[in-house]
Amino acid sequence: MEAHLRQRYDEVWMDIRRELDKHAEQRYSDLIQGAGDPEDAATADVLLELNLAEIQRDAQELMSLQDALGRLKRGEYGFCQRCGDAVAPGRLEALPHATLCVDCQSVIERARGPDPTPSL
Repeated sequence: MEAHLRQRYDEVWMDIRRELDKHAEQRYSDLIQGAGDPEDAATADVLLELNLAEIQRDAQELMSLQDALGRLKRGEYGFCQRCGDAVAPGRLEALPHATLCVDCQSVIERARGPDPTPSL
């Protein structure tokens, strides 16, 4: 499992680097092209926000993977942090940094209610 966690960590880190490189290239390109019209600027702003949101999401996953590696070293990996039961192997395979079993995750999501932010 450690190899799987480390592989995913490396993948996410590469995604972050790729997004940062893309961001840097885009900013340089924008400087060369000039301000453009207001619609171009609005589109650029939206693309920049999406790019930064992707980086933030990946950084969050990276921190979760680091935490999972720490739990693995302490012998706490694979156990629900809420109820202490084992987390299903299939769940860990799909979401290696999972900290909750499916039942506890469901309880928390139901208590939280529907997401007020509409998705695209």
